[in-house]
Amino acid sequence: MTALSGTFPLEQFQASVQTRLLQLADDLPQSLRPAVLPFLRRPGKRLRAALVAAAAQGGEARLSELVRVGAIVELLHLASLIHDDVVDRAATRRGLPSAHEQVGSDLALLAGTACVALVGQEAADLGPRTAAAVSRSTATIALGQMMDVERAYDTELTADGYLTMVIKKTSELFVLSCVLGAGSAGRDGSFTAAVAAFATDIGVCFQIQDDCKDFLPEGSGKPSGTDHKLGLYGLPTLHALAVRPAELGPLLLAVEINEQVLERIRDVIIASGGLDHAIGEARRYRELAVQALVPYAHEAAYAALMGVTDAVWTFS
Repeated sequence: MTALSGTFPLEQFQASVQTRLLQLADDLPQSLRPAVLPFLRRPGKRLRAALVAAAAQGGEARLSELVRVGAIVELLHLASLIHDDVVDRAATRRGLPSAHEQVGSDLALLAGTACVALVGQEAADLGPRTAAAVSRSTATIALGQMMDVERAYDTELTADGYLTMVIKKTSELFVLSCVLGAGSAGRDGSFTAAVAAFATDIGVCFQIQDDCKDFLPEGSGKPSGTDHKLGLYGLPTLHALAVRPAELGPLLLAVEINEQVLERIRDVIIASGGLDHAIGEARRYRELAVQALVPYAHEAAYAALMGVTDAVWTFS
């Protein structure tokens, strides 16, 4: 085995993950590749692969296996985005027309499903433990996506209900990334449990930050008002609904949500303290994530995971 730390920089790791992703895409039917390849060639932050590498730091990992794990979590993430964009009718992804805009909804859905199949095949090649973990997480993420669809226009959704959905839809892939990285490095159960707790909380933090993008200045990377038009209410909105239900509820359920209505919705949410509350909760979950790793503060993995955490933190 070869130690990851100090001999395999993150940039080299991510480049190797990119190569493996393109190799996997070669197994897609020709008709489905246009829905996938543009997004593989223009990657996002590759945050989940970075978590794989960070959780493996300081341990003993077969680098070829770790690269394949990184490709698994990134391809599963892309599959979920392709499906999400169809459901949300999103026009763009990573600065490009979304997959369904390029090839149509039917082929996009088939492409996302084909990516999930490739993920399962890759996981099976890595052994039964990896296959079982990936299978469980895939099912959990799918359930979270369904819960996300079912909550549309639910002005009575509670913060606890929202949190349950977020842990399944968003945190689960963070957890899988950290657990597989730790497992590849031969770490024990205590460390694996700690990184799983870290990943759960940092996933919630990440999602809450995303909820807040509708209220941040232009350039945050998310089209303004998208979630409200789709009836998907993040934590700022849910908090405001609890504080001012009679004022905000009718606005959210208006027959037409135009720019004027969106502006009024934003004003009510900010005035009710919804945005401040959400930012505070994002900060709290970030602190909880850090606390989960305190017993390992002297290790290379701790520093690497903190580096990923800092890289995705939006607020000052």
